[in-house]
Amino acid sequence: MNSLEQQESLLIGSAEAIGKLAQKDESLILVISDSHGAGSMLRYILYEWGEQCDAFVFCGDGTGDVCGILTASLEDAALSRALPPVIALVQGNNDAARYSIANPAQDPGTPFVQLKVPIRQMLTASGHSMFITHGHRFSLYDGTLYLAHEAMSQGAGMVLYGHTHIALAECSSGLLTLNPGSCAIPRGGLPPSFMTLRLRKGSAYQDYTFYRITGAKSVPFNPEPRRFYF
Repeated sequence: MNSLEQQESLLIGSAEAIGKLAQKDESLILVISDSHGAGSMLRYILYEWGEQCDAFVFCGDGTGDVCGILTASLEDAALSRALPPVIALVQGNNDAARYSIANPAQDPGTPFVQLKVPIRQMLTASGHSMFITHGHRFSLYDGTLYLAHEAMSQGAGMVLYGHTHIALAECSSGLLTLNPGSCAIPRGGLPPSFMTLRLRKGSAYQDYTFYRITGAKSVPFNPEPRRFYF
């Protein structure tokens, strides 16, 4: 369950939960991107995976969908339980920089609060530092090299991004770059998808799994490497 408190870092969750995530021996991260209005698809994934995950990363273009879920969770116990304790959001090219959500403090004098959404975000889990962005400002149609170099300049050990709607895992300049694909509008003949990332403290191995979304339950799949985006 998430406290919905936005920290100075713009991560959502209590300071205690964010600090605990950074130091956990093992953590499971849920990564979703590009819902483009399909809030029901986000709920579907969160209900299936949220309670077992330590953090939820959304890589943009649908941040309003996430904010709608955050507001709804204040009156929906099942949805509240489905929200991991730490949430990282970034702004996509179709997102705003701020969103209003219901005040988690339930102050009748201040019914809504402003949630700030950064272009880029850093998140640390089990000692692993992640650079998170949508990707539209990093010339992705020419590959992920520029994105990887920016992430390394920030001290990140891996990259999570969206924008292309193409599920992809590749190594750029020695840095793992991961795109969960789009949970609503995939491209390149791929299915709607998302991913999980399992990290272990002190281990250089980064264990990730892509899932295609089906009518009943998400199923692991291996997307073929694709470098075209339309």
